[in-house]
Order: sequence, then C-alpha cells, then structure tokens
Amino acid sequence: MKDSSPQFGIIGHLAREYDEKYRELEKLISEIRPENIPSQLMALEERSVQNFRSAQAAMLSVPELFEGKESEKAIKAMTTLCRAFDEMRILFHFLSENCPQA
Repeated sequence: MKDSSPQFGIIGHLAREYDEKYRELEKLISEIRPENIPSQLMALEERSVQNFRSAQAAMLSVPELFEGKESEKAIKAMTTLCRAFDEMRILFHFLSENCPQA
C-alpha cells in the first residue's frame, strides 16, 4: 500500500531534486575551466545561503509553529536544522579556502 502522506511526498520530491542538482553541478564543473571552478562554487553557495536564510526567516516569522504543546519539538527541530546548515557552510568555506585546487 502506498503512503500518500505529505511528508513522504516532500521527502521523495527532495530526493529527486537532490539527484537533479547533483547531475547539474557535475555537468557545470565538467564544462568550465578548472581555474574557474572555485568562483562558480562560491556563487552557487551564496545562492544556496540566500535561499536558506529566506526560508529560515519565513519559518521564524510564523509564531504558531513554536506555540502549543509541540513547541519544544518545533524549536529543537528548527535549531537543529539551522545549526546543521551553518556547520555545512563552515565546512564548505574551510574546504574551499584550505584545500589545494583539483
């Protein structure tokens, strides 16, 4: 029996989108000169950060998400998502600034 809950739909959509974006990045990298790769990756990283921060601000502006009996779980989940994103961003910057170019 197929589960039609919105959560599974979202997860499936995100998985397909991840695969598509990965393939797009592979194609982009294969088509540009090696010395241009770092600047292209930084531009993509900035776009991703802007998208995340916009979504973050939108979610944080909905007080109902953080009220009621499930508020502690919602606050913990939001904090974990934001912390994980920041950790990935720090890692990306560290790698891009400290690893030799391929």
